[in-house]
Amino acid sequence: MFLFISLQAQFIYTIDYSSSKFQDNWQHYYAKYHSYYQGIRALAVYSEKEINKNLKSKEDIVYHFKNGVKQEQAYSKSNSKYVDGLLTNHKYFKKGKLKREFSFEYNEYGYYTRYYRGSVNNTKYEEQLVFNDSNRVIQYSSFNKKHKLHRKYVIKYNDNQQIIRKDIYDGIHLEPKFIWLYQYNEEGKRIQTEHYKKGKLKTKWVYSCDEEGSKVKDKKVDVKTSCSLVEHNNDGSYVKIYRTTDSKGKILKSRWTYNKDSVLTAYERINNKGVITSKYTNEYDKKGNRIVYSYYKRGGEKVRHRNEFKYNDTKKVVEKIVYNGKEKLKSKNQYKYDTQGNMIEYSIFNSKGIIEWKDEYTYNDKGELISELTYKKGKAYSQHNVVFTY
Repeated sequence: MFLFISLQAQFIYTIDYSSSKFQDNWQHYYAKYHSYYQGIRALAVYSEKEINKNLKSKEDIVYHFKNGVKQEQAYSKSNSKYVDGLLTNHKYFKKGKLKREFSFEYNEYGYYTRYYRGSVNNTKYEEQLVFNDSNRVIQYSSFNKKHKLHRKYVIKYNDNQQIIRKDIYDGIHLEPKFIWLYQYNEEGKRIQTEHYKKGKLKTKWVYSCDEEGSKVKDKKVDVKTSCSLVEHNNDGSYVKIYRTTDSKGKILKSRWTYNKDSVLTAYERINNKGVITSKYTNEYDKKGNRIVYSYYKRGGEKVRHRNEFKYNDTKKVVEKIVYNGKEKLKSKNQYKYDTQGNMIEYSIFNSKGIIEWKDEYTYNDKGELISELTYKKGKAYSQHNVVFTY
């Protein structure tokens, strides 16, 4: 089980149509290495390192063991082809049979303009993108296996390359099913978002810190007033508060607390009744390493589970210990590295201290992962080999 997801980063992207970050960075969702975030991450990505532009292909082969004996036939195999460091084609075989194939086409800036599953002559699904001169997506289209239009986005920008309108079409309909309109102030900050469905205004966001919010006569329109506040403390720490008030007066709050070094120490989500529905806290050592992560039950007082971390001199995690809310040990993970900082061993222990899983990793002179041997309860379980061609 390849585990090469950075412990210091989270590659999780949620499409939120009311999110300013998503709207202002639409093109980053369709960035180069799009494949990194859209499913290939679940396959064997040899690490989170930059892909060598001279790489031509990569072959991944997985073998299983039975009663400690390695099986002759590969359980799975995948072939990936690259051009200038960009993935162009990927094929996945299971027990000798082709199960998946997908390909990418890119523009000169490395943003993908076409993605399709299946072969060139027999596509199962396809996406096409059109960019403007600033490499912002102005049209996105997806097609089913019969090459019929499934979904289309048409996006318009202002002179500052901020989205001002997004039309979403369903199938072959001539009129958009959804329309999103965005307004900004002179400083470039979003002040209003409107959501239309079949030509009717359904939801309106007003980004204002007015406690009363915004009122409209049409009761069918859900008006949400959103506000961002920052509260500074004398010690340099601060709290970011994001508040949303709907047309019925219900208030939802999210609070992010940072220390003087702008490192997140706590997060809380509070519902309209003032109850904390989600909360977690982080504790750090003097070197800035997160050493404790605590997640709380509803109400924000009792801990649901707590993780403790230990680091080596190069700030890499060497141990992670998980406790439940009653401070009972649930599991322990251990990590070992070589002198180049590559992980060479990863072990999982249960609450009784018995090892459940262990992975051993081997690298070539370029630091590329070329082999992984997995043990389950002390017995060889699988072997994963990777071959690079330049």
